[in-house]
Amino acid sequence: MPPRKSVKKPAPRPRRAQRSGKSNKQLPVGVLIIFLPLIIASLFYMFKDDEKSPAKKPAVPKQETVQAPKAEKKPEVRIVEKTVEKTVEKTVEKPVEVISAVNAVKLFMFDRGLSQDRIDRADGKITIEAESEAEAKKLAADLAQYLNDNGLEVVSKKPLMVKDTHGEISVGFSVIKKPEIAKPEPEKPKPAEKPRQEVKKPVVKQPEPPKKEEKPAVIIKKPIKYTAKMAVVIDDCGYSVPLAKQLAAVGYPVTFAVIPYTPYGIETAKIARNSSNVLFIHFPMQPKNYPDFDPGKGALLLSMPDALIGAITKANFNWFGMQLDGANNHTGSAFTEDAEKMSQALSYIKNYTGRFLDSHTSPASKAYDECRKAGMKCGTNNIFLDNEEPGLVTKTDKENHVRVQLVQAARLALSRGSAIAIGHLRDGTVAALPEALAEIEKMGVKVVPVTDLMP
Repeated sequence: MPPRKSVKKPAPRPRRAQRSGKSNKQLPVGVLIIFLPLIIASLFYMFKDDEKSPAKKPAVPKQETVQAPKAEKKPEVRIVEKTVEKTVEKTVEKPVEVISAVNAVKLFMFDRGLSQDRIDRADGKITIEAESEAEAKKLAADLAQYLNDNGLEVVSKKPLMVKDTHGEISVGFSVIKKPEIAKPEPEKPKPAEKPRQEVKKPVVKQPEPPKKEEKPAVIIKKPIKYTAKMAVVIDDCGYSVPLAKQLAAVGYPVTFAVIPYTPYGIETAKIARNSSNVLFIHFPMQPKNYPDFDPGKGALLLSMPDALIGAITKANFNWFGMQLDGANNHTGSAFTEDAEKMSQALSYIKNYTGRFLDSHTSPASKAYDECRKAGMKCGTNNIFLDNEEPGLVTKTDKENHVRVQLVQAARLALSRGSAIAIGHLRDGTVAALPEALAEIEKMGVKVVPVTDLMP
């Protein structure tokens, strides 16, 4: 069989390109990949804006607008809270008074019986005079301990520095230089004189004249009708024992006003007690001419704090060692004018006696008024008996002046019912009392203890 002829198939015609103007129904994949993120982003922003923008309400015509019924207001409920106040009692403590360094040093000297004249304060420093180097060392050690005990800070001991509310202050000591006393030259022995022989004359006794028999005088005393009372107080006692004994023998009730720390103050107080007379402390206080005139140890000064006034008052009364009947001020024309200071002083004085007599050394004195406020028995001096006595020359003139003043006090007592007179322990005053007081009683004025005139 003959071989078959291979028939060649015609080659496929190449596809013609699509005609222009006709769209392809399928998008290429690459175009979708490019635009897909942009589409997603636009959709995201669209939804986001829709969420933020408030939903628009559909417009409603005005004529068809229906007003919603008003909601009924519910009554407001008020909650009233009751506040309960609790009263809390607080105990207010009195502030403790801090003593300054200067006052502490003064109190230290007072406690040891040393004069405050030894203290010199200048240029922010306190200097204390001592009689020897040994005393200066002893005082420095004791003072440092004393300042510590009273709540003051001792910054250093050598030199002694103390700190208070005003700052630091230095305390030094100086030794008093005693003047050298020249020793007297020994006297040359005088030649012994030969004793003279005395020639004794015979004594001729003369006959004594016959004594006349004296008949005793008969004194008839008429009873005195008293219409007034008067008391006599004698100040400045404590410097003379003979005058104190003479005063106790006057024969009328008198008051001994004794200054503390005087040389014979204790002995004078005993004389007053033994003679059954009234015994007062003559309490030193600051005068107007201080410091030119020093009222003495134990005086109350305007510059002193309350604590120092209390300590000095206690020491002054304790010095006597016995119960006293009352107190009156020695000098004190400046101190008694200060109502606050007098109130402080009397608050301590009343712990030792219930009576205070205002010596009335100043017409502006507040002592009597503050004494009344303190609830004490009080009195006021009406006349001084011998304030002008030092200007008189002879003893007779002094006695006559005191008599005149006593009679004037008696007349004052007759006009007002009672009077108090104050004199001083002087020769002329004490000598004038017996006769003058006898004359006063004849006037109808009874001499009584001053305590009888202190209601």
